[in-house]
This record gives sequence, structure tokens and C-alpha cells, in this order.
Amino acid sequence: MKIKGNWVPVLIGVGLALITQNILLGLLAMFFLMNRKKVGRMKTKKDPEIKEAKIISMGDKRTLYSALLIVAALLVFIYIFRPWFHEFLMVFYRVPMLFISVAFVVAGSIMMIRRSRVTSSVLITIGILLMLVMSFNDLIVQHNIVQSTEYNKIQKLPDSTTLRMLPMPVAYRYLQDSLQKSTERIGGLDIVNINGSLVWTAPRVPDGTILYFTQKVNGLMIGQADVSERKTRLVNSEMEIGEDIGIFDNIFWTIYKKKFFIDVDEVYYLMDGDEVITIVPTIGYRFMFPVMVPYFNGAFKVYKDGSAEFLTPEEIEKDPLFADNVVYPESLARLYVDSYKYHLGIINTWFLHEDQIEISDVYGEANRQPFLIPTEDGLKWIVATEPYGQSYGVFKIFLVDGMSGRIDLLELDDEQTLTGPVRVVSYVKQEFPVIDWATSRVIEPRPYVVEGRLYWMLSITPIDYAGVSYTVFVDSQTNEVLAFKTDEEVQQFVKEGTVVPDTGSEVTLGNESNSILDKIQDIEQKLSELKALIRNS
Repeated sequence: MKIKGNWVPVLIGVGLALITQNILLGLLAMFFLMNRKKVGRMKTKKDPEIKEAKIISMGDKRTLYSALLIVAALLVFIYIFRPWFHEFLMVFYRVPMLFISVAFVVAGSIMMIRRSRVTSSVLITIGILLMLVMSFNDLIVQHNIVQSTEYNKIQKLPDSTTLRMLPMPVAYRYLQDSLQKSTERIGGLDIVNINGSLVWTAPRVPDGTILYFTQKVNGLMIGQADVSERKTRLVNSEMEIGEDIGIFDNIFWTIYKKKFFIDVDEVYYLMDGDEVITIVPTIGYRFMFPVMVPYFNGAFKVYKDGSAEFLTPEEIEKDPLFADNVVYPESLARLYVDSYKYHLGIINTWFLHEDQIEISDVYGEANRQPFLIPTEDGLKWIVATEPYGQSYGVFKIFLVDGMSGRIDLLELDDEQTLTGPVRVVSYVKQEFPVIDWATSRVIEPRPYVVEGRLYWMLSITPIDYAGVSYTVFVDSQTNEVLAFKTDEEVQQFVKEGTVVPDTGSEVTLGNESNSILDKIQDIEQKLSELKALIRNS
């Protein structure tokens, strides 16, 4: 089917329908543009250079109407099955410059086919220039974020109420090892507060292609996060809609049917009595010329019967289900902190680097920052940063509220020369020379303040994450390493600021060794004596 000169109105109509989610509006715009009055000049014998006017025949009109019906059917199909097109269409929605630039290039290409070279060149050139501007989209987004966000300076970190003893990779291993269902596997892992306890939760999703289409999500696996040993339990609760199932009972099908132009970060699971409630935080976008800036615009509560209720951030704050919990998206917390590097302007970030931050991610970590830490002010996303460049000292620590997204900023005194989270891993490995680091790992440096001093809490685990061998604290000021074998020793250190060796005598923070390090030194001494005996013999 050949429709000369009508593809630009079709593109405009389709684009308008998708953006506004209003098919009728798109069809009206398309019909108006296609049937606008065509201006021409009649070719006559007196003026042979004047082109003859084009008159649309009845056949042309039938072709036009057929095209409109096809486009209308296409739009109806896209609208009904819009969750399938979400990721593709959101690319253009998040980056409006991309949609505009593609439209110019397509329009220019059409004009080139019609041999209108000047017009096509202009349109394609504009499209390419817009694509160049589009390459700075993320930069402009982050600059707009930092200009419109308040970073509240604080003097100290809030005290912790519960220690997060269990790192994510170990929690995932524990839940995998505890699941005894041949048709299920562990889904995505998240940390929440259930009945006053800090726990890791994961949905039990179908395992297999056929089960993906035929089986529901049957409940959760839950593991305690405030202890290092394995404490897991299974919760049975069949959910009408859920993660990793298909097709129309998939949770994202329901969410994107209700709200299309949003993104979803992590899906959480909370308990209301014995009922599992799925929490789906959503990320909306507001236009700030010339980009779309993401923000937290609420969350869905999805019940086991498949019904879904949307709550605004204000309604979430009043809902008792969310008390002392987390709903603010992790990706937004990281993005809004990372945007702080532009707080003195783009030129400073590119060339001068004054007061510029970098998020301190440890290479190879399965769980990147931010880390979710329970404090007396509620659950907080904690992000530790270092100065830009080849500096690894701790620079600023950001706390993003797990409910509201409020950002607090702790600026540390640069004269204290505090070690950042990236380098403390090396100090831990140096302190344990007898450990085979080819089969062990140091993971998840989390900041804790003990007796007014900043420590980094880390976990030493086997390389397959089969458990926690030691919980380690590194003093950021002196790089002193304190290792603990039991959770009780960790709790006492955090609460009282003391270390209790196996001998029972109390050792204060100022001492250079603890019971574990004494044992290591004793083993090394005995090995040296044994080597000497062998040489003498």
C-alpha cells in the first residue's frame, strides 16, 4: 500500500497517542493533518512552469481511509497489550530528545525519498544535532536533580538500633539451601522490617518454562538479617499475581496497565498478620527542560487476590503497614547521591573537581551501595563517598530515608584522614595472613559509629558464601582491625565499645590486639619454631 506524503502525519498521530495514552486524540490529529487543504497552482498554457494542482481521487480517499483503519487497529493493539511495549516506549519517554531526533531523521528520510533534498538535509541535520545533545542527557538530569534537591547537613550519624549482621550473598545462599521445593526457586532478595525484626525476603517463584505459565507465586522465604547464623522460615501464601510468572498474572502486567509511564525499582514483601502484601515502589518523571527527571511518586500495595491499591508518598507515611520500613527506591537513592557531584556546576565537575564526590564501590561486590542500615531514625540507605580521583579516604556520608527519601549529609573533617571503604578491605586481608584469600572474601563495608568513632563493618565469608566466618570492624582513623567470631561479641562491642577475649578479661578499644589475633600470632610463632627445629635437624 503506497500513501504518498502521509507518513509524517501518521508518525505524529501515533506519537501523540502513545504519549497522551489517548487513541482518539492521536486519530483526530492524524486525520486533520492528512486532510488539510492542499494548496497548488493550476498549470496553464500561459504559464507552463506552474505545476498542475493535485486532486485527491475517490480511490486515493479509500486508500487513505484503509490506512487510517490499519493505524487505528495498530494503536488499539498497542494500547491493550501496552505492558509488552513498556520498556521500548519508556526509552523515548525518559529521553524525549531521542524521540524528537528520531522523528526529524525519519521525516528527513521520507523527504529524501520524495526527492526534496534541501528539506531532507535540513531535517536530518537537525535530527543529528539533537542526537548529539541527547548524549548529555544523564548529565543534564543529574544537574537538574542537584539543583532541585535539598541535602540536609548533619553533625553525626544516628545510632544503630539493630545490627545488619547477614550480608546479601550469604542470605541468598541460606535461603537457597533452605528451600525444599522441586518446582520453585528463590527470586529477588530484599531487606525489610517484619514484626520488628530485620529480615531478608525473597519470593518463591516457579522454576521452569512450563511452570512459568502455569504456576503462581506460592509465598516467601524469609531469613533473619540481625544474626549471622542461618535462621530461615517458609511462608505459604498463593498470590494471584506475582514476579517471574506469565503472562497476564505477572505483577508488572497489572502495574503497567494501571500506570504506564513509570518505572519500577525493587519489589518488596511485607506481612500484615499472616497475609503477604506485595509492595511495588514506582518512579515517575517530571519534565525539566530539556529532560525528564525521575522522582519517587508512590507505591502499589498488591494483595493476594490480585487487587492493587496505589498510595502517594503522603498516604504511605500515614499507613501503619510501612512503619519503620523501606519503600523509597534504592536506585533513586543512589542516583540522587551521585548527582551531588554537580552541586558546584558542570564546569567544576569536568575540570576543577572542587568538593567533588565519587561513590565508593568495592570492586567485585555482589551488593553495591547503598546499604540499608537500621537506625534510631528508621531504615536508611547509606552511601559512603570518597574524593574525586586517586583519593580513597572517606569524604562524605549520605543517608537517604527509606520512607520519604529525605537526604542527610555528613561532611567529615578532612584533617582526620579517615580511611574509606574501598581500602579497608586490604587492611582486613593484611590482618589475617593465615586465611587463604583465594577461597575467602571480604564483603559489604557498612559504616557504624561506635563511641564517637567511625568504623567499617565487614563480613569475611567463604568464596561460595556458605556462611559468615568473622564479622570485622575497621577503625577508619587508625586502620585497627577488630574481628569477632560470635554475634554476642559484636553486639557488646557496638553497645559498650569494648572487646571481650576468650580469657574473659576486658580489652578496651585502645589495645592493638584481641583474642583472635593473639591466637593467629601464637600459631605463627609455633610454625616458626617448627621450621627452626626442622632446619636444625
